[in-house]
Amino acid sequence: MQTVTADTGRRYRLYPTAEQADRLASWGHTCRWLYNTALEQRQFAWQQRKVSLGASDQCASLTEARKELDWVADLPAQSGQQVLRQLDQAYRNWWNPQHPAGAPARKRKLARLSIPFPGQAIAVRRVNRRWGTVSLPKIGEIKFRWSRPLGGTVRNAVVSFDGVGWHVGFGVHIGIKTPEVHARPDTVVGVDRGAKVALAMSDGRMWNRAFTSSAQERDLARLKSKAGRQETARRKRGAKTSNRTRKIRAEIARAEAKIRNRRRDFVTRAANRLCAQHAVVKLEGLHVKAMTATAKGTVEEPGTNVRQKAGLNRAILDKGWGLFEEALANRARTTGTRIARVPAAFTSQRCSRCGNTARNNRESQATFRCGSCGHQANADVNAAINIRDAAEAAPQLTGRAARDRNHSASCRPPTQHRRRTTLEAGISRRQL
Repeated sequence: MQTVTADTGRRYRLYPTAEQADRLASWGHTCRWLYNTALEQRQFAWQQRKVSLGASDQCASLTEARKELDWVADLPAQSGQQVLRQLDQAYRNWWNPQHPAGAPARKRKLARLSIPFPGQAIAVRRVNRRWGTVSLPKIGEIKFRWSRPLGGTVRNAVVSFDGVGWHVGFGVHIGIKTPEVHARPDTVVGVDRGAKVALAMSDGRMWNRAFTSSAQERDLARLKSKAGRQETARRKRGAKTSNRTRKIRAEIARAEAKIRNRRRDFVTRAANRLCAQHAVVKLEGLHVKAMTATAKGTVEEPGTNVRQKAGLNRAILDKGWGLFEEALANRARTTGTRIARVPAAFTSQRCSRCGNTARNNRESQATFRCGSCGHQANADVNAAINIRDAAEAAPQLTGRAARDRNHSASCRPPTQHRRRTTLEAGISRRQL
């Protein structure tokens, strides 16, 4: 019998009552604690006995923790098991030579709250044209905005809070099949990603969007400055976090969540249009994570142009270069579009007409004037044409293949950086 798995996602705005929201928040922190503690247990087991634990082994420890701790028992058992399976999958991704994921890391306290549920633990019902309900264990039905049809069978769900409000995301099986031939074959477009203009296409189109206004940037900077002063004063006094500080942090989270939502909307719309209109989309083969690394350096060897590099990093991350590439790959599954990567070297300095390459060809951020043939064009569009006409690059090394080449990480389970004498309460050491 063929296993039916989720192949796409549906996300809706959730509207819990105050009591339901408080309980969901408590579950979210419990899930974070469970993930971090299970990660520590795996690291401890590997360090002490070279034993690699799995989700099935840790479920027994979870059962014991539920007997001893009421706040762990309050979390639905299915959700706790899903958290352990997520950690198991994180390890499998890390060990996969073809997967780009790194070693599993602890979840920070200020990270997004999320509670996973398997498909058999929930029930979705449509109330009317605009509203639906999802039934969760121990809580009951919660309303959500029916903004789009599900379109398939619900296999799992994740309830999360992003600073603006609660959302529910369903993993849905709709039977996606990638077309063998695109609806518009032989259509190729080159896309140049920039820090000033987000996307420039080889056909002359330029798409950009400001995700914050100047007033919103000032307000966010003021809130962050205030939060920093409060944190400094708290550390000097050695006091606990006050309710006023929590309110400021909530305002910051709400503002940043709105910016993320606008950015996600922009890159998703752009990816949908490009994949629907073109059979091949060519991009520069950029390593965004390495490009946005800090330039601070160390005390012995401090970096240079640190402030300028920090500003460039913020501009790149603000335009969502990596998020756009992910959206393209996701949309290409349904249209049959092929995403190709080309070498990024000299695409902004090469003339798209005569091929002359010189640093002086790009007079400014927006102006390109060839010193050989006199060709003049927008610099980003000229780069996009070079990207369209360039030969495809060799596939990049990812996952364990890249780590083995750089010798920067082990392919075995991670070990602790410092020795731990005991595990956190609630996790059994019997299996160690």
